[in-house]
Amino acid sequence: MLIKCRYLRRVLPGTRNIFGALLPIFNRVSNSRIEAVGPDRACAEWLMRNGAYVRWHGQPTFVKHYNNLPLDEKDKTPYYIEEVDATDAAISHHGFPYFNGCNYITKIKFHNCWYFDDRSISQLSLLANSLCQLEITNCGEITEKGLATLTNLKRLDDLRLGNLNQVKDLTRSVAELQEALPQCSVHIIPTKGK
Repeated sequence: MLIKCRYLRRVLPGTRNIFGALLPIFNRVSNSRIEAVGPDRACAEWLMRNGAYVRWHGQPTFVKHYNNLPLDEKDKTPYYIEEVDATDAAISHHGFPYFNGCNYITKIKFHNCWYFDDRSISQLSLLANSLCQLEITNCGEITEKGLATLTNLKRLDDLRLGNLNQVKDLTRSVAELQEALPQCSVHIIPTKGK
């Protein structure tokens, strides 16, 4: 009812606009945090703060809650991120520098990521020495230009793409990626939203 009032429309912006304004804050890189806890822990905190899950190297399950991250400051066991599931995550290009120094990430899934765009995908080159499997589906801000930057990922051996609305000819993009990355199996996969 209040939204229908033409005078209040300017006062009560939509929640997506409010969240969009907070997005850079939630994704801001803290160099002091990286120095304090190391790149993998800081990256895991950023990912989980924005709705993604991480799986540590050598662990069978994903950490799905921020409070389940290792907390003991005396625990000197090295924790390295091996896999990321960013389904429905609100990560954006602002936070992708957190991937710098994460040398064990071999697999990432981006699904229904509204703010994952060409600026984000181009920064995946930070993982060029480790990333082997990548899935990008239902991410409506990715274009052909963004997909072309994946050719920097020379260790990639499995790439799955689907329902990328801004990509005009996904079949052509897949063929170009397959030619540029002959060691990689590139697939178009069907998706059904969530």
